[in-house]
Amino acid sequence: MSAQLEQWRVSTVEGVFETDLETLRQWITEGSVAPTDKVSKGNLNWIDAGRAPMLKAAFQGESVTTAAPPSVSTTPADQTWQEGTEPDDGSLGHNDAVPPVSDFEDPASLPTSCYNHPQVTPHYICPACATGLCEACGKFLEAHRIATCPLCGEFCKVYEEVKARADGIAFQRSGFGFDDFVRAVRYPFQHKVALLCGALIYGLLRLGGLRGSVIAFVIMFGCMSHVISQVAWGRLNRSFMPDFSEFSLWDDLAVPIFLGLGITIVTWGPVIVLMAALFFGVLNAGPNVLPLSAGQTETAQRSVTPADLAPLTDPNADPKALEQANEKLNQLRPGTQIAQEAERSKKAKSDPSPGLSVLLPLLGGGILLAMLLLAGVAWAIFYYPMALAVAGYTQSVGAVINPMVGLDTIRRMGATYFKAFGMVLLIQAAGLIVGGVISVITAPLALPFFGNLPGTFIDATIAFYINLVIACLLGLSLFKSGDRLGINVD
Repeated sequence: MSAQLEQWRVSTVEGVFETDLETLRQWITEGSVAPTDKVSKGNLNWIDAGRAPMLKAAFQGESVTTAAPPSVSTTPADQTWQEGTEPDDGSLGHNDAVPPVSDFEDPASLPTSCYNHPQVTPHYICPACATGLCEACGKFLEAHRIATCPLCGEFCKVYEEVKARADGIAFQRSGFGFDDFVRAVRYPFQHKVALLCGALIYGLLRLGGLRGSVIAFVIMFGCMSHVISQVAWGRLNRSFMPDFSEFSLWDDLAVPIFLGLGITIVTWGPVIVLMAALFFGVLNAGPNVLPLSAGQTETAQRSVTPADLAPLTDPNADPKALEQANEKLNQLRPGTQIAQEAERSKKAKSDPSPGLSVLLPLLGGGILLAMLLLAGVAWAIFYYPMALAVAGYTQSVGAVINPMVGLDTIRRMGATYFKAFGMVLLIQAAGLIVGGVISVITAPLALPFFGNLPGTFIDATIAFYINLVIACLLGLSLFKSGDRLGINVD
C-alpha cells in the first residue's frame, strides 16, 4: 500500500485484511463488509464498522470514490479481534477521523443505551467513537478516576453534560416563536420564593417616596439585566435575583442607575428635546399673534390726536386733509364701532374653521416640531426593548447610548427582534389593562395626602413580574439569534 494512503484493517469471516479508506468504502458498498465486522485505523483499537463515522456514508448507500486496488495482506485467523484488546503500541489511541464530543450538536445522534448493557442509560460517552457506557462500565474503566473507552481507548465524557449541550444547541436553533412567549410567561414561576420576595420588596419600596422608588428601580433593573444576560447565554434555570452577598456601590447601585439614564437618553431623549423646543417656540410666538378686538379699538382711539382733528376747525384747510379728519372723527363715534364689531362677527360666523386664522400663526413652525415629536415617540417605543437588551447584555453605558450598536443588533436579528418587539408590546398592554382595573377596584381605599396605597402596592408587584417576563423574552430573542450574534451555548 502506498505510504500516502491511510492504513485500515478490516476483520471479516474470511480473515483480517489491510487496505485504504476508499477501497474499504468500496467493499462496503459491494456488500463485502458488514456493519458488524470489525475495523481499525492504523494501530488503533477495533470497533464495529457500522459505528465508524467515516464509514457511515458508505453503509447508507452514498456514492464513494473508487481508489486503485492496493496491496492486500492477510493475517492468521487467531489474530482476529477480541473485545477489550489494547493497541499494539500500548497507547490510548484516538481516531482522528471521528468528530470530537463538541461536534455532537444533534441530540438524536447520541446513543440512548450502554454499549454493553442495552437496557441501561449511558453514564459516559466516548468522543471518538460515540460509544455509550453505563455507570457500571464506567467504574470498571476508571483508572486514576478517569473513564476510558474499551473500544478505542479515548477518554470519555459525562453523558449528561454532552446531552445537555446538544439539547441547548438544538433549542437555540429551533427558532423564536410563540413557545418562547409561553416560556417567558412561566419563567418567573420557576423560582416562586424569589418571585414572592422580590415583588414584595419592590412593592414596599415603591411606597417609600422618591428614595424608595430609586432603590426599587435599581433592584428591578438589576434583576432584568441579570435575566437578559443569563437567558442570552442559555441559562434558563438560573435565578433571576442577582447575587447581593458581595454588595458593591459601583456594580450594584451606580451601574444600574447609569444604564437606566442611558436607556432614557437614547430612547426618550429626542422627545424631551423636541417638547422643549415646541414649548418655548409657542411661548415666544404668543404675544405677537393673539390681538384682541378691544386692543384693536384702543389702538385706533390712541391713534387719533387733536392735531388730526384740527382741519375741521380751519376754514382754509386742505380738502384732502379735511376728508381724513372726518374719517378719523367717524371712527370715534359709537355707531361706527358697533358697525365694525357687527361686520367682524358676521365674518367669523361665515368662516368654516373659526379660530384657524388665530391658530395658524401660533403653530407656524410648531407643526413641523409636532410631526418630529410623533416620530420621536415612535422611535422611543420601537427602540426601548433593544436599548434594554443592550444594557442587560453588555452592561456598558457607552454601548447603550450609541444607537448604532442597537440598530446593528436589530439588523442581525432580523425578524426575531420584530417578533420579540410585538410580544413586549402585548405584555405591556396587558400590564396597563391590569393596572387600570386594579386602580378602579382599589379607588375607594385611597387616603387623603397618601393616595391609593393598596393600588400602588399591588400594581408594583405585578409590574415586577411583567418586567421579568419582558427581560426573559429579550434574553430568549438574543439566545435564538446566537448564530448571528456570536452567542454560544454555555
